[in-house]
Amino acid sequence: MHAALRLGTAAAHQLRALNVDAHLCFFGYYAGLNAEYLLHAGYADSTIAGEFEPALLALVLTVLRDEFDPASPPPGVRTPQYISAPLLQRIAFAPPRREGLPALEHYARLRSNGELRLAGYTESSRGCKYVCRHCPVTPVYQGRFFVVPRDIVLGDIRDQVQAGARHITFGDPDFLNGPGHARRVVRSLHAEFPELTFDFTARIPHLLRHARLLPEMATSGCAFVVSAVESLSDDVLAALEKGHTRADILHALKLMQKVGIPLRPSLLPFTPWTTLHDYLELLAFVRENDLVDHIDPVQYSLRLLIPPGSALLVKHTPAAWLGELDAAGFSYDWVHPDGRMEDLQKQVSARVEKAARQGEPARSTFAAVEELASALAG
Repeated sequence: MHAALRLGTAAAHQLRALNVDAHLCFFGYYAGLNAEYLLHAGYADSTIAGEFEPALLALVLTVLRDEFDPASPPPGVRTPQYISAPLLQRIAFAPPRREGLPALEHYARLRSNGELRLAGYTESSRGCKYVCRHCPVTPVYQGRFFVVPRDIVLGDIRDQVQAGARHITFGDPDFLNGPGHARRVVRSLHAEFPELTFDFTARIPHLLRHARLLPEMATSGCAFVVSAVESLSDDVLAALEKGHTRADILHALKLMQKVGIPLRPSLLPFTPWTTLHDYLELLAFVRENDLVDHIDPVQYSLRLLIPPGSALLVKHTPAAWLGELDAAGFSYDWVHPDGRMEDLQKQVSARVEKAARQGEPARSTFAAVEELASALAG
């Protein structure tokens, strides 16, 4: 989301040059959180957050009819003159229409057993019923989520399969927010497309709580599951209010190994609470559990982002490590209490970026990151 917003502002700059009179609207999580900067810096004429479709449609019709009034925009639309809260209401979903987009060949592929499979993307739900403090979904949805009707989800998948997709990513913030809904979607998907594989994202507590669903997910074609492990430190996990502990992570890993679904942890290794010992321990955990090939090396460099409106600000303002808002960077500045961690993050970030450009194998990059951390620790 942060990267997408950076791309969006670059695009907006070019679009303004092409047509100064065009109405530019940003919508999504980060659009809502950074609305004040986007609107007053001239990137956007309006922003929308939450369940955006009704507001976006109303905005388009108003602009086309030359009836747009920034002081009285459609419900859910924020402008420099009018502040609107995120739209959190159940909407009547329509099947996505993708015929105007580039072909699937221009998007991601899944590498499976040496084969590249065209991958599609869909969502079976929006929002999240959990409120992890660092997550940008939290300040927008405030613990609410909405399911997308099964026929809409399956229709979207059907269209993408016809376009050549052989794998589907469920992009829900947490696929198991509605476990019954997720199960029905997967059953229908597998019945219609038995050769299709899929992946989804789920919290560690959900993997443990709904463990009975995992064997069926495995036999229905689940290729892997992404889970926001973030850290092995219980202190860091408590600060983020992740809802799981180190022991839970170890339990979930064994569970996933037992059912035969690879777990791909996402990490947040650099936070104000992470120690150098924590970082070394995280790397040891990755190696000892043979997870090197299941983690993209960029994960070892990720640094906490604190966007405007973040729930972290409620708990940690003021804090000695917290700086001022960098509005153009869409995040608050912060400095680690241990200068070594600042140095390590910069070194690791530079190393994994170089590795990505050169196509270096993940194991070689991981070994280099280990060396950097070990050298800094003496």
